[in-house]
Amino acid sequence: MLSSEIDRLLKITLIGSPAVGKTTMLRLLARETIDKLYLPTHGLDLKTVKFDDYLLRLWDLAGQESYFKTYSKDYLLGSDIIFIVTDSSPRNVLNSRDLINYACHFIGKECPIIAIANKQDLVKTDGRMNAKRVEDILHVKTYGLTAINPSERIRLMNIIKKELDQIVIRRGLKE
Repeated sequence: MLSSEIDRLLKITLIGSPAVGKTTMLRLLARETIDKLYLPTHGLDLKTVKFDDYLLRLWDLAGQESYFKTYSKDYLLGSDIIFIVTDSSPRNVLNSRDLINYACHFIGKECPIIAIANKQDLVKTDGRMNAKRVEDILHVKTYGLTAINPSERIRLMNIIKKELDQIVIRRGLKE
């Protein structure tokens, strides 16, 4: 890989409890068919998505504790952005708080951790928390999303674009 290609490669890592929507979010970004059948990720899933002049290397880490605690340290290193994905249920939001604390041990302060309060379509019918409430608990920037909705891809890409501008400046590629 050429130096200019490496400068344009960004690592985005998705972490969270099992069944919160990490793989669905990955498929949304990759413009793949979103399957409503839940199949847990074993280990990790890796995809590359072209975005403007950049390549986003997306790492979807399995949420099962046996995988996460065993492998995540190595996979978190070098991340440019970490998305902590929660299904907005009280239990998983609290689990997400623990995952954020864990991830902070392995990443630099310059790597933003952003929460995705997924499954916002279930807030009124299933007792899920809205994005503001999730943000108040997690103390990180939080965006509400319904990852099974393909029209949310644009919104998710805009979230990444906001952070991308900061990463490019931080890397000294733009002033």
